[in-house]
Amino acid sequence: MDKFYSLCLQGDINSAMEYLNCIQPKTKEIELLQQKYNERFFSQNAYENILTEDSWIKGVLSAYHDYFRTVLTNAEEMSVAELNLNKSLQMHLNIESSFDIDETESQLASIFSEKGYYFLGGVTPPFRGAYIWKRMETLNFDVEIPNQMITVSVHMMSEFLLEGWMGYASFNNRAVGGWANENGLYCNLKRYKNLDGDSFQVSYLKHEAQHLYDYTHFPELKSDALEYRAKLVEFIYSKNHLILKKFLNDAKNDPNFPHPYSSYKIIKCLSSIIFKKDYVSDINVWLEEDYQVISSTALDLFEQNTSELKMDDCRS
Repeated sequence: MDKFYSLCLQGDINSAMEYLNCIQPKTKEIELLQQKYNERFFSQNAYENILTEDSWIKGVLSAYHDYFRTVLTNAEEMSVAELNLNKSLQMHLNIESSFDIDETESQLASIFSEKGYYFLGGVTPPFRGAYIWKRMETLNFDVEIPNQMITVSVHMMSEFLLEGWMGYASFNNRAVGGWANENGLYCNLKRYKNLDGDSFQVSYLKHEAQHLYDYTHFPELKSDALEYRAKLVEFIYSKNHLILKKFLNDAKNDPNFPHPYSSYKIIKCLSSIIFKKDYVSDINVWLEEDYQVISSTALDLFEQNTSELKMDDCRS
């Protein structure tokens, strides 16, 4: 079901359901998945099992759920959906003001803190996507990234009430593994059962550590450029073709979605250099190529990009 969930994470539930509907014959698993998604996204009486008895928290989460259903099915323009979300959240704050949604979420964060929860608002492009969790502990790691060794603090988060729009779109089968900001790295602990495995050490730790480095050294980079560099780091340090299959499934030529778009850009660049073709989407073609060639080409692309960024800094 990788293709199905990739479409969900591209913010396109409608296409994901079309893909599911086309699969024949239908297994029991697919029938249950169709039922679950139809009930969540296309039912007039969608029900969510919210794991708290706090009525105020339930109301706030319901507001986000309504917003997610709207934008993920393209039922309204994003700007309209965001205005409606802001109005709904302000009702739960008992305020009538000219607060924009960032100010509203700042107020929410304070109340969630009083109730013993962590809250992160803002945008996981292109949609709003709040994260709300209960537990957090901090671990330190020494991380190697290209030409650097850095020490990072990783805040291990658990007991989530809400995992952003990606978690909602995938019933938390695929969700954000974490993020980086000026306070360090934040990790969704349940995503990583083995902290010694490549999923954590490469796809999370090196990826996010590269973000942390780039925030300091190239502070003007936009989301798609940050993801391009961090995903190249995944290619550089991965040991086999599994990462290629993941990025091929995720890839989407749409700059509004920085994660899928950066996957698309990398596959396009690697295709041009290795196969002299515009874009190779067939995983079997990639499997015939020695992974070390792919990895070293990714390193060349990373170093070329770094040189270009440093040149841009010199000009400015």
